[in-house]
Amino acid sequence: MRYSLTDELFALRLTEGEELHASIAKACQEYHCDSAVVLGGLGMVRNVTFGWFTGTEYLTEVHDEIFELSALSGDVSYKDDTLYPHLHMVVNRRDHSVLGGHCLRAVVDHNMEVFLKPVHSIQFRREFDGWFAALAPAKR
Repeated sequence: MRYSLTDELFALRLTEGEELHASIAKACQEYHCDSAVVLGGLGMVRNVTFGWFTGTEYLTEVHDEIFELSALSGDVSYKDDTLYPHLHMVVNRRDHSVLGGHCLRAVVDHNMEVFLKPVHSIQFRREFDGWFAALAPAKR
């Protein structure tokens, strides 16, 4: 993984076999970036796990295929004292059929570029709201 950060942009280049969520969390932790908006990403992924929250649990669906990453969005916040990348993605197969949703896991196939916007004036954290751990932004 290679990355660079300015006040306005955090650019990551992930390589073969790296796990998307863990890589984002590690880079943010090393640069003391505890709150960010995921602007987008592109590249190739495999072993993608999507989740659908029922209100009590995530129903998961694992796709052990290679996909092109078509869209990536989300945020980075604190959840239970741990950096938590909350990601949604759209991926496409070779025939251009697509899958998308809440991404719980994805492994980089070949390479991926991810772009984040660090947030300095607000701290993102997650608090249980009676249903799930929802985003609770607070001024610093």
